[in-house]
Amino acid sequence: MRILQVSNGYPHRAYGGVELHTYRLCAALRARGHELAVFTRRSDLTEPDGDAIDEMVDGVSVRSVVNDFKAGGFRDHYLNERVAQQFREYLREVSPDVIHFQHLIGLSADLPTIAREYGVRVVASVLDYWYVCQRVMFQHRDGSSCAGPAARSCIACVLADGAPPVGLREGLGAGLRSLAAPAVASGPRENRHRFEALRGALSAFERIDTCARFVVDEFARQGMPFPADRTRVIALSIDRDGFSAPTAPLDLPVRPDRPLRLGFVGHALFHKGPHILLEALRLLPGRPIQVELWGKRHVGDPYDERLATLLSQEPRATHQGRFADGALPELLRGLDVLAVPSTCIETYGLATREAFAAGRPVVSTDRGALLESVREGVDGLLVPGEDPQAMADALARLVDEPDLLPKLSRGAAESGSGVKSMDQYAAEIEEFLYA
Repeated sequence: MRILQVSNGYPHRAYGGVELHTYRLCAALRARGHELAVFTRRSDLTEPDGDAIDEMVDGVSVRSVVNDFKAGGFRDHYLNERVAQQFREYLREVSPDVIHFQHLIGLSADLPTIAREYGVRVVASVLDYWYVCQRVMFQHRDGSSCAGPAARSCIACVLADGAPPVGLREGLGAGLRSLAAPAVASGPRENRHRFEALRGALSAFERIDTCARFVVDEFARQGMPFPADRTRVIALSIDRDGFSAPTAPLDLPVRPDRPLRLGFVGHALFHKGPHILLEALRLLPGRPIQVELWGKRHVGDPYDERLATLLSQEPRATHQGRFADGALPELLRGLDVLAVPSTCIETYGLATREAFAAGRPVVSTDRGALLESVREGVDGLLVPGEDPQAMADALARLVDEPDLLPKLSRGAAESGSGVKSMDQYAAEIEEFLYA
């Protein structure tokens, strides 16, 4: 089959969760005999929005369209006529049998409707909340939680005008999330227009897969329910290269001369919560714990200044920087536990599966689909989100209870045996979305 993947970015020009996922899926589908092409967005502040380049990337034809929202308006963040025109032209050139949307952020919300005009199968993987929340994670720029577009206009958040304080309506909306689904977005017409445009995009997909039951339920709460007969939860896979049979941590139990080796892997941003981990460590003075932060820091961002202060106050914690491609399995095997201290409502928990594949348990917050990722007391520990004391209590248990860490490590190895490879994931996608 000729399969066109549509993504917000693609290596070698962009790296991130969806970008790498799309790249690996393309490789797996090519290995299964399909012909792949990619339509994607790239950033280039020196070129006008809508300009495109065509490249071959590891046997895949890729068209990358510039879009940096240079016009500056709210609507430009989800609708772009020049991106849509490039998409029409590329469809004529590629002539796909299936069009698979991975992400629309940075592209244009009308692409699924345009795709349907070509009379081929149009499907989607919905891996986060962008269709409902322009900032993806239901958080304002200051990190405070948002109940969604029915409770608050998205415009100030998107245009960096600053979000107003939480008002009565948003407070009520947050309290009623599980009781009723809002039907429409609130605020001015432009905010309602985005909501309807993205709801229209979802309705254009013949089939949808998503990574967790929580995502399905959250979209329903936000007034964008997925069609039950055309939706399937398909757990994501990992790149299993380098993940050999899980090995047990050495030299257990934890003791003063053998500290607990705790790691964080990911972008050092507020919604990923490394500050929670550092604040929890500060609540455990004298405990034999060593914390390593791995991933990109965003120097110059106010949040990075906060992290720098916390790191300077805690000699047991270090920032190790970014790790090399392919180094993650060895990195994880050098830890005892992976920490996932997210403050946002996560949609899956890929890092937890990678930890399990290495035989390492996880200490995670209970946000969103992370509840579907970790089995409390079996392969990890779950703590309330944004609660450094609760995180500290969990870490103290790992130090003070000598049988706990070995038990969780055995459970993690068991869970890791069931983590899918990309080929297994591609087979499920092929059977449900493309058949």
